[in-house]
Amino acid sequence: MSRMLEDTSLATELEASAYRGGKKLIDRIGSRATIERVHKIFYDKIYADPWLGRFFAAIDQKHIEAQQTDFIAMLFGGPKAYSGRMPIDAHEHIMIGEDLFAARSELLRQSLSEAGIGPAEIEDWLRIDMAFKKVLVKKSSADCKKRFFTDEILDFPNPGVSLLNS
Repeated sequence: MSRMLEDTSLATELEASAYRGGKKLIDRIGSRATIERVHKIFYDKIYADPWLGRFFAAIDQKHIEAQQTDFIAMLFGGPKAYSGRMPIDAHEHIMIGEDLFAARSELLRQSLSEAGIGPAEIEDWLRIDMAFKKVLVKKSSADCKKRFFTDEILDFPNPGVSLLNS
């Protein structure tokens, strides 16, 4: 199966799994506005983090928040407004190791809690998010590929100082 088909297949599977008790996850958390609130909190944390923020230095925060909101809303049963790259293609130039993925996941968990999302919905959101780990995490930067000729492989060492330790 091609990487794109694998990623698309995963997204379709997750969209179907965003239901509990006959209700879509987007409806259980409130609305798209709730997802936007979570992403504002989350990306404020990401951009402020001395390690994770380096991976986003060239990306406008409002743009990434809007794209992520469209993508997550789609997976949670909302409208299919997402028109960006699928995660496997959008991240192929980024060295996402286990530790980077774990740090990002913890910031997401904190953001969901701060946004007032209920425990069951936090677990459902994180379960869906975690499903992408298998297509995003790489063993080394040798597994990365440039998306464009001008791309750089993004691989920054953990400085050991993070908002996670605060």
